[in-house]
Amino acid sequence: MRTDSVKRAQWAKWVWVAASLAAVPAWADDAGMGMERPLPGALLVEVQPPALDDSLVGIRLELAPSREAPWAFGLVARTGGWSQFGAKARFIGTNSGDVKLNYALGAEGRYTLASFADGALQPFVGLTLGAEEFHARANANDLGSYTTALFAEPAVGAMWRPGAGRLGLSARVGPGFATTDVRELEVGNGSGTLKLRSVYPSASLSLLVVL
Repeated sequence: MRTDSVKRAQWAKWVWVAASLAAVPAWADDAGMGMERPLPGALLVEVQPPALDDSLVGIRLELAPSREAPWAFGLVARTGGWSQFGAKARFIGTNSGDVKLNYALGAEGRYTLASFADGALQPFVGLTLGAEEFHARANANDLGSYTTALFAEPAVGAMWRPGAGRLGLSARVGPGFATTDVRELEVGNGSGTLKLRSVYPSASLSLLVVL
């Protein structure tokens, strides 16, 4: 009789252990239901047409913790061509020659100040820091000269996404500040000089895509 009692106790113990293990996933699900799960991150892509920074095309890639998060950080890249659009805003003496923005690379941060119309309109402030290279020449036969500068562009702007969707527009405006060791660029074998402005206007209107 004692042996049967011991066997029954062992079987009861193993049944209790198995039931406990089977209940662990259910307990985990119940605990998870009481916790707020984080929203997935958002990637914001801005494609910029010709702007006052002397670029012909630019792109901004920003990463935010979520589509509703106020903070976003990312990278900026832009390039230009032999065009007078934006050159006068960046250089003094553009009548002496042409200027091309070879590249501009930087990092930026943005903070959304508020949200209106159910998230469709979002004003923000931002700051972009980076480096850029310019090539100046008198004509197509002139080798010209180059300069590399560091720039800082604080800005205020707004994002507009109809219905808080994935497509919209992003506009920003503000002053730009440039510093370099070579501010004056000689062109045409010294016949002309272009001088990089230390302070310049910065404004752009970009196509916005939220992924």
